[in-house]
Amino acid sequence: MPEPSDLEVHKALADDTRHRLYRYLRLSRRPVSVRELSARLSLHPNTLRPHLRRLEEAGLVATEASKGATVGRPQTLYVAIEREEGEGRDYRLLADILTGLLTGARARERAHDLARDWGEYLVGRSVPKPGARKPSGPNLALLQEALAEAGFDPRFRRKGTRIVEITLRHCPFRDLAEEHGDLVCAIHRGLLEGMLGGSRPPLRMTEFLPLTDRQVCRIIART
Repeated sequence: MPEPSDLEVHKALADDTRHRLYRYLRLSRRPVSVRELSARLSLHPNTLRPHLRRLEEAGLVATEASKGATVGRPQTLYVAIEREEGEGRDYRLLADILTGLLTGARARERAHDLARDWGEYLVGRSVPKPGARKPSGPNLALLQEALAEAGFDPRFRRKGTRIVEITLRHCPFRDLAEEHGDLVCAIHRGLLEGMLGGSRPPLRMTEFLPLTDRQVCRIIART
């Protein structure tokens, strides 16, 4: 089978449901059943199956049979396929050039505010559709998807009914932090504040502990 074109991939991910499916599978990093996808996305399995087939046709999803010892027909599991980025994209060079233009406290403040707006936008794309079943507490699954898509590799731990500890095992701006530390941390914090505030219900950052353990950052948030 020929490799799907970039256009075919973009068309497959243009649909909101397929985009959310692919993001959840990428975040899971393991084979996932239709039942789990249905519960996480609050959609009926029969609604998801055509979208999963479309993602499979676009080369973004593969299927495999479960290896359990249950009697009867094996369960079909779905796993995301990572696609290699195109060559010739030196975003680090572009970032170095642009960060050199943002100097001083006022520039950092503007960068922080813009990053916060972007955070609200990024997490807002993942909110459940109208009429979907609403969770009893913070919808951490959707927030986790958005943080992972932004490159943070998050881990969540509840500390009571209203408090959540979030560990970020990767910083997407790490390469720039040594030379532009103050600016990068301002952008980092603004983006996280926006994503927490844009979740449903909104979360408020009460503690931000950058690089507490080598490359790990920690956040304490509450409703």
